[in-house]
Amino acid sequence: MKTNKIKLNAQKRKLSVEVFKSHYQKEDNILKTAYYEKRKLFDTHIQNAFETVKKVIERKNPTEDVAILKPLQHKHNFDVVRKDSCFHLKSDQGVETIRYDGQKEIKYNESYVNFNLNGGNSHYSDNVGIDFALAYNHDYLKQKNLVPECLVMQGDKQDNPYHTDLKDKCLEELGLSKYSSYHSDSLSGMGKEWQDKYTLEVIGGSSHCNSRFYQCTQDELDIVNDFRVAKEQLIIAHKEWQGNIVARVKIVDDTLKNYTTYEQVKNLADKQGIEFNENYLNVESRELAIFNPENVSSMLDDLKPKAKETRKEKIARVMAYQSGAKANG
Repeated sequence: MKTNKIKLNAQKRKLSVEVFKSHYQKEDNILKTAYYEKRKLFDTHIQNAFETVKKVIERKNPTEDVAILKPLQHKHNFDVVRKDSCFHLKSDQGVETIRYDGQKEIKYNESYVNFNLNGGNSHYSDNVGIDFALAYNHDYLKQKNLVPECLVMQGDKQDNPYHTDLKDKCLEELGLSKYSSYHSDSLSGMGKEWQDKYTLEVIGGSSHCNSRFYQCTQDELDIVNDFRVAKEQLIIAHKEWQGNIVARVKIVDDTLKNYTTYEQVKNLADKQGIEFNENYLNVESRELAIFNPENVSSMLDDLKPKAKETRKEKIARVMAYQSGAKANG
């Protein structure tokens, strides 16, 4: 039986690309597996690092001292005990080095650790915090119809309104500041819950975590550095996984711009092992436009309980539709 070829337009091409993209996101492969392995490994490292730092801080700021000072702080309204999530550590094992002028010098390994969800690996501004927050929460953000791979899509391109908007929506959902990890006081939601989970009480009124170093053993410093490395490795695994998808979707997008019929798209999908049929060109459009107020209102109206249509009402509706079609024709 001969069928009419379905012609493609811009919207149908866009919907077709979304089908390919959705398939690649769900597809199991070595890059996706590596991402989940690094994510699981990170969970172990952050717990080890936090327990280690907790021991370091409590050696310097014993819990009994904190317990004595907190009531006095409240009574006399002075700043001496505070909560913090970022710390500078310094090893107690020095290494002898030679300075530029030939003099011997003892160097001590140091490390900065920030346990906030958007915390970087440097006290100074870096992109690690935001990269990590989006990478770690990829699945959660996807469930919210957001685009956690937005920074991967942007690549080396300069900031632009499109990618900035995608990123800001993700950060807003996570309750994070869109600026940097410095704005920990502006955290909310998931970001605040994460901060509360990884916060320690320290003695010292300064709100700057780089204002003092906490001495630790080299083994303790190594545990903290393992956490920092695990964070960076998770970011890399996420970029490699999503970067591969972005590259494949771009090929599909560029290819479909030259296609004119549904059959051509179906043939490509079949070769890729992707389920694809005519319904995707219509059903998927409801998902893409679901947040349009008019579309939402229409769908809600369709779902309203209605009395069963009588035969007379059905004939009248069909007659009215046919009359309108003839008039427009």
